[in-house]
Amino acid sequence: MNIHGYQSSPGPSSITTPNNNFQDVGKTATSGENNFATLLKAYTEQVNHDKKAAAKDAVDLASGTDTGKGTAETLLAMKQADLSFQMMLGVRNKLVDAYREIIRMQV
Repeated sequence: MNIHGYQSSPGPSSITTPNNNFQDVGKTATSGENNFATLLKAYTEQVNHDKKAAAKDAVDLASGTDTGKGTAETLLAMKQADLSFQMMLGVRNKLVDAYREIIRMQV
């Protein structure tokens, strides 16, 4: 599943989200056995970074700090971070289910 940043129609108040290309994250591993672990670690770090950035944007918006981001950009970043986290939880749940299924197998 690819998650790409998207843009609104071009104009003076064009809203953009950070571009998260998770498809390129796994290409940094050198061996096949480390590829999956590297991919999970990189994805987890990216989700953590997104959550921290969204929280910082929310604090800046609430405190009135002029960072150039408006309410729409802040809410969009928060929603993107939440969706990334929900997807990470879904992947974790699928991995746990697969592990439990393997454990129940009789040899």
